[in-house]
Amino acid sequence: MRGVSKVFARQGGELEVLRDVNLTVKSGELVCLLGPSGCGKSTLLNMVGGFDAPSTGTIEIDGRPVTGPDPKRVFVFQEYGIFPWASVWDNVALGLRHRPKEEVARITQHYVELVGLAGFERSFPSELSGGMRQRVAVARALAVSPDVVFMDEPLGALDSLTRLAMRSEILRLWQSEGMTILFVTHDVDESIQLADRVVVMSPRPGRIAEIVSVDLPHPRDIGSPEYGRIKNRLYELLGVTHAV
Repeated sequence: MRGVSKVFARQGGELEVLRDVNLTVKSGELVCLLGPSGCGKSTLLNMVGGFDAPSTGTIEIDGRPVTGPDPKRVFVFQEYGIFPWASVWDNVALGLRHRPKEEVARITQHYVELVGLAGFERSFPSELSGGMRQRVAVARALAVSPDVVFMDEPLGALDSLTRLAMRSEILRLWQSEGMTILFVTHDVDESIQLADRVVVMSPRPGRIAEIVSVDLPHPRDIGSPEYGRIKNRLYELLGVTHAV
């Protein structure tokens, strides 16, 4: 992302959402966009994913301009985004429908098992817990072997215990599959526990206030002095007085 800004036209004038965002994400990196509601995190993710275009600036992936969505770049949303009328199996297999039947079966079973849903292949979303539904969404995203996964507050609708379990699940899948993840959150602890780097956004119009590296081994010790230092720095950047 180079010099990326976004202005929306609205009744009575314009709304500047993002201003001069510059960021490079490396292959295989897990980067969190952290910031208050309304700072443009999701707008930025939508532009990188090709669902919207910047007002100014350029966005490239692997040296090519982003001009629209691409099957090698997938989204996982907060509200699951899975089809309620389709089984777990059919949801996960959705992006594989043009492949040979035997290949579809092999890949689908692999990712159903990878996210811990073996035995629930024929279940429907209404029969699953919130955490299980989000696992379906993650499995469907990974099944197409994406280069990049965009996650827009994918754990925001979950209860606290399920959210902790899903953080561990995302880390495990990221480490085993080696994909690049750009993850939007407003949760400070979530960003520290997941990210290689945390990109802290300012209030609207969103700018990058600072990029904070998290050089801690996984799983991360929330009681360590370095964890506390990073946490306090992130709160400071967000304008919140906080002591660990």
